Amino acid sequence: MKDDALQKLLLKDPDRGMSKLIEKYGGLVAAVISGRLRSQAFTKEDIEDCAAETFFEFWRGFESSPCSGCEIRARLCMTAKRNALDRLRKAYRQPETVALDSDGAPELRDEASVEGGFESKESRLALIGAVKALGKPDSDIIIRKYYLGQSSRQIAEAMGLSVSNVDTRTHRAVKKLREILGGSIDG
Repeated sequence: MKDDALQKLLLKDPDRGMSKLIEKYGGLVAAVISGRLRSQAFTKEDIEDCAAETFFEFWRGFESSPCSGCEIRARLCMTAKRNALDRLRKAYRQPETVALDSDGAPELRDEASVEGGFESKESRLALIGAVKALGKPDSDIIIRKYYLGQSSRQIAEAMGLSVSNVDTRTHRAVKKLREILGGSIDG
């Protein structure tokens, strides 16, 4: 079914139109969402929920402003991408939902802003390199503390260390990072 016919069906018989829309574009929407929510922190149900939300938002927007001249496909993809990114941002604000790598350590990516003062990509890359250079478990502690926002107690429990050990290692690691990066890091 072509988009023009689908638009007419959505206006004439919304239930049938939505069924046809989901049948035609369900795979595409799921692929867009899955591409954004690749982390192990997201389940198949999370992706399905996000897809359902995408189709609901599409219908709500279509109801108030039908796609005159716009592609249904483009509108669905934009909505799916935005919804997936919203879920991803929400997950990163909740440290316990962020996926850990195979060693149980959180994965630090280039897009991450570990310190608010490091605004340029080069500075972030330098910081990420310096944190990784600390070695385990110090790099894991720094990532958990400053990237994931976990407390010393949470880190200690997760890593099988004492709270004082975590605090001592944090202090020493921040001092090393200052030396490596040659300047000011707030610790």
